Formats: sequence, structure tokens, C-alpha cells
Amino acid sequence: MNNRDVEAARDYHQATKLAYINLANKPPLYKTYSGLPEIPLPSDFNPPGIPTLDAVSRDAVSGDAVSGDAVSGTTDKVPEPVDLATLAQMLYFSAGILHKRNLPVAGEVHYRAAASAGALYPTEVYVVAGEISGLEAGVYHFSPDRFSLTQLREGDFRRELAAAAGGDDTVAGSPMTLVFTAVFWRSAWKYRVRSYRYCFWDAGTILANTLATVRGGASLPARLVTGFVDSEVNALLGLDSEREGSLCLAPVGVTGSLGTLRTTGTTEGVTGEPTSQPIASIIPQSNSDLESEISYPEIIQAHAASSLANRDEVVAWRQAAELSKQEASNEPASESALTLLQGDNLTSQALGDAIVRRGSTRRFDRSNISLSQFSAIMDNSTKPLPADFISGQTVSLLDPYLIVNGVDGLESGSYYFSPVRRRLELLKKGDFREEAGHLCFEQALGADSSAVVYFLADLDRILERYGNRGYRAAQLEAGVMAGNAYLCAHSLGLGATGMTFYDDDVAEFFSPHALGKSMMFLVAMGKTHEVNRVRPFRSKVAVLLDSLARGAGQRPGG
Repeated sequence: MNNRDVEAARDYHQATKLAYINLANKPPLYKTYSGLPEIPLPSDFNPPGIPTLDAVSRDAVSGDAVSGDAVSGTTDKVPEPVDLATLAQMLYFSAGILHKRNLPVAGEVHYRAAASAGALYPTEVYVVAGEISGLEAGVYHFSPDRFSLTQLREGDFRRELAAAAGGDDTVAGSPMTLVFTAVFWRSAWKYRVRSYRYCFWDAGTILANTLATVRGGASLPARLVTGFVDSEVNALLGLDSEREGSLCLAPVGVTGSLGTLRTTGTTEGVTGEPTSQPIASIIPQSNSDLESEISYPEIIQAHAASSLANRDEVVAWRQAAELSKQEASNEPASESALTLLQGDNLTSQALGDAIVRRGSTRRFDRSNISLSQFSAIMDNSTKPLPADFISGQTVSLLDPYLIVNGVDGLESGSYYFSPVRRRLELLKKGDFREEAGHLCFEQALGADSSAVVYFLADLDRILERYGNRGYRAAQLEAGVMAGNAYLCAHSLGLGATGMTFYDDDVAEFFSPHALGKSMMFLVAMGKTHEVNRVRPFRSKVAVLLDSLARGAGQRPGG
């Protein structure tokens, strides 16, 4: 290369241009299929009437309240029958469009059942069902915009899905399994490489609604399966794996041991081995017509590196969960730790009402919330998940830390919440509103909230035990817990919101207790301001850092 190779200058200039997000290549919010059967979903179902706090804390298997010590393994409770109306209710309150609004500038805006970063909704939902009342056995895609199912495959493929999940009993025996995927470009269009994290957060908030609706609204058992052969699940759904990947399976409607694997695949409802015949391919819906779609190799590589290639890897994944023990004895008890109130005296809105009335909190009003409200949100949103990566004494992959700004009866300061002991430990007293605003990527929401919960994780320990797949699990669990907090807060008349953050600054703020841990996600809670619009904000921390960056305090020649 020499001075006359002028493409170098042109390439550099092009690569460093600043511009607003390219609206011309914004990916569509909804997938479409041409020429496939479409089944309208009924809309005459009843909204879930169970109080939200009860629904969120409901045991996924037994249907009883979770004690907080562990997730129960088996039950003799007979599940309720599943029909098309039950499925429609689940999908509507998890990923449906609740209402639409025409705005003078933006045009028609769709408001969905769960929160999503930038309202981009990268999560897609598929259904692999046996024959249920009102629906033939098959593989279906859920279309929120038309509130319908598109039939991708005709026939019962539960056996094939169970085989991809390592012969999982509950996948094989459930009347249906919901499969959650992420369309990577839909989020990367705005958030670029970091968007891979957002895909799990967004799937988590939808899954929080799903679990609460299934367990509380339909009184059905459900669990999360994150260990499966990616290529087999993607092929079953007809996905272009570089554009869309499977994240989680949620079998619904069958009881049994969590994570039980079979070598024969024989269960009630589905018997025998999966077919040896190759599954016919489906031409995936593609965004290839968007000429300016940008591929982020880091996302493709991260997803590929955390994929499971065969059944042996799935079995190893489950065994890692079985062996993983988070010993309570390793966590020293603090004499000053506070046991959270149960909030039994609180009345929460019905789950259906809380979901329908939920909205984006763009500003908090800095007033205090009660200790019982705070306790109810923390206790119920952090209960052990019914997931295949939670086993033994491991109740969570996450370590929640908090900045408390305004909770009656609780000193302002930084805290650690023990998922094992269910107790709150004061780390440092003080007014940290400015720090909270800075850590929340310089947003007033962090400073104005009553409390911010930061979900950190010992990533080194997780990766050593689970491999790269553990990163997916930790991100997804953080999304579900944040989604639970959304539901609990809104059911109590409060607001909640997730935000991005300065990763290392958060860990440093809570150190030495959080030394070596990594940020997964956060959620802020408090009373929504009557003027629910974003407040301009610049923390004192940011002002100081900017001053230092501009040379303040630097001696001449230094």
C-alpha cells in the first residue's frame, strides 16, 4: 500500500461517519410466511385473575407457593387440560399486542405484553404441540400482529424436540412446548455488538410473563430447558441460524422430575424413538432484501461457541447443573443482615390487569416506597427458577446487589441480597443517587428511583462449570428476574425499568464484595412521576470524569 492507494482514505472516512440510525434498513418487527396454513387464535379467553405476587411466586411444578429454599422436583397434582384457548391466553399475555395507538409523528405504535430494549422485540415464539383440543399436532409460529399461528410442519414432532433436548421427559410428555428464539439483526440494528445480551434480557422478560401466566393463570406446570442441540432445534423450526437462534424451550402441562433424561425417549403421550427419517427443510423467512443489513461476527461467534453440538454435550450440560453446588456454608452470615418482609399484607393487582396496564417508566419521582413493597418485589422476583441449570443447592447463578435510595425503614446505601439466605446485607451507608445515575449509563432513572437492583454473576465460576452455555443461562436468568420485578412492581402501583450500564464500574462500586464478578442486567423500581417523560441528567461523577479527561488536575509536562 502506498500514497496512491486512495481507497484506504475513502474506506476510513466511510467507516467513521456519524449519522442517526439508518431507518431505511430497520428490520421488520414481525416474521411472515407465504403460502402456509394460518390458524386464527381465539380471543374469548379470560385474563389471569390470580394476584400477581402469587402468580410470580407460584411453584412451577406443584402449583404451590415457592418457599424460597429450593424448587420442588415432583408432584402428584394432575395438570389442567390444555386447549387452543389456553394456548392463546399464554401467548397473548406473554408476547401479544395488547393495544395500538396512532401517534402524530410516528404513526401506529404497538404496545406489547412485555418490555423490550428499544421496543425492538427480537424474540420470536414457536409452538411444538401434540394434538390438543382445537389444534392439530404440528410445529407453529406465533404471529403477534395477526394473533394467529402459522403451521410450519404437520404432525407430532415432540419426540424429535425431546431428542434434541437430550431425551428430556417433560419435553416429550408435555402437550406442547414453547420455543423462544432471537432474531439477532432486529436488536443489533440499534445496539450493535452489545445487542446479543439484549436478546436474552428481552426473552427473559417475556418468559417471566409466560411462567406467571402458565402457572398462575392456567394453573399448569412449566419449566425452562436451556440445554439442547441447537442445530436440531433450529432445523425443526426452519431457522437461518446466522440470523436467528433458539434460546430456550418451555414445556407446558406435564409434571415430572426437573431435568430427567431418558435413553429410550418413552413417556406418557409420546412413545418410541424419534424418526430416523430426515426432517424436511423449511425455507426460512429472511431479511436478505435489506441490502444494508449489517452482520456482526462477534454475535455469530458467541452464539456458535455456546451451542451444544450433540446429545452427549446436552447430557454433560445437565450433569454440570446437578453437580453445581452453591454451598450456603461458604457464604458468611452477617449478624446485621435483614430478613425481608414477606409482604403478606399487600394486595397486588390481578396478573392480567398488571400486564395490560404495564407501561414504560421513563421518570421516577424520588419519593420513598414502603419496606413491604420493596420486600415483596425482591423476595418474589428472585425465587429459584424452574430451569435445567438450577439444581441441588444452587438457587441462582446470580448475585443481586442494590443501591437503595428511598425505602421507608431501610437506610440509604449499597446492599447485597443473598439468594441462598434470602437476607439483605448492608455494605455501605450513604446517599448514592449520583452514583446510581452514573452506573445506569448516565440516566436520571437510576438516580431518581427508590432502589436499583444490579444482577451480577461470578462468570469465571459459571464458565468453568457450564462452559460458554453458562453465559447464556446467566443472561437469561437476569432477564427473567428483571421481568418478575416489572410484574411485581406494576401490580403494586409502582414503576420499574431495565437499563444498560457501565459494566466494570458497577463491579468496582460494590467491591470488595463483588470483586471479580460481572454485570448481567439491572432493574430500577420506584413511584412513576406524574410527568412520565425522560429527565435530562448528568451526574457529578460524569462531570468529574469529563474534567479529568480534559486535563483537569494534570501538571504541565506531566
